[in-house]
Amino acid sequence: MSFLRKMFSGKASAEDPRRYVIEAMLGAMEADGDLQDEEVTTFEGNLAGNTLFEGLTPEELSRLTDQAADAIREAGGGKKRLPEIAKHLPSRQQRLSAYALACEICVADKQLQESEIDFLESMQEAFGLAEGEAKEVFEAARKHSGLLTLEEKTEKMKTLMPKFVQCMALMAAADGEVHHEERLSMRNVLKKIPDMAVLVPGDLDKAMDAAFDAAVGKDAPTELAQIAKVIENVNDRYWTAVYVMIIALADGKTDWREVKYLDALRKSFALTEEQMDAAITTARQFPAVDLGGDAP
Repeated sequence: MSFLRKMFSGKASAEDPRRYVIEAMLGAMEADGDLQDEEVTTFEGNLAGNTLFEGLTPEELSRLTDQAADAIREAGGGKKRLPEIAKHLPSRQQRLSAYALACEICVADKQLQESEIDFLESMQEAFGLAEGEAKEVFEAARKHSGLLTLEEKTEKMKTLMPKFVQCMALMAAADGEVHHEERLSMRNVLKKIPDMAVLVPGDLDKAMDAAFDAAVGKDAPTELAQIAKVIENVNDRYWTAVYVMIIALADGKTDWREVKYLDALRKSFALTEEQMDAAITTARQFPAVDLGGDAP
């Protein structure tokens, strides 16, 4: 089973992330105010043949499409729905998937209107996508290979995920020790982050155990400097900050050690304060997890 299929699998529900992916495509379709046959064909082709929508019955697809269309109509257009779409697609790969499919819609008729450019730029901003990453996805969609690019990104992400987990564990160990409850809490949080689906449960547990064992007693700035040599891409570094902030926000408390650690991460990863502000905004959009028990 592919990563995207795992992320978007299951029966449709009112808050199904695929509904918001459909909203992104419908918003792209109405962006220029003129519905083209090529756009309709691309939209229908994605619903019928894209791995994101595998397993959904025609009735479920129709219901999700109706819900998406109603939401856009009530909001007064797809552009006005972008903040809400971003809220319900908080993870990196969810946003890249939606952006890629919206790009495919916009370029389907071989023309890109000013209003479509404005819609895609607004989506990029609402999704917090870096310029280089958005351009890469757009160019891939223009060549009808958007999801191939996402699968390639997924493979790269799979190799980096243990490093992301290591950064989270270092923050948990900032007070000099890691309690069993902290391990359980972090596991609950990680399982709620869709991007972590690149690792099967056993691999995720191994990555967590190794990260925690390696984190205790280590100097965080020194370790972060070493990790930065592996996580070189600015987009990967930005999303590392997002993942760490999800952990920091999970307990609902602000600890000075967390603040100090996040500043060390910012410096080691050469992130700007603006990027850190954007990261915390994105982190707050992830579903909350009850740290007192199993993840819901």
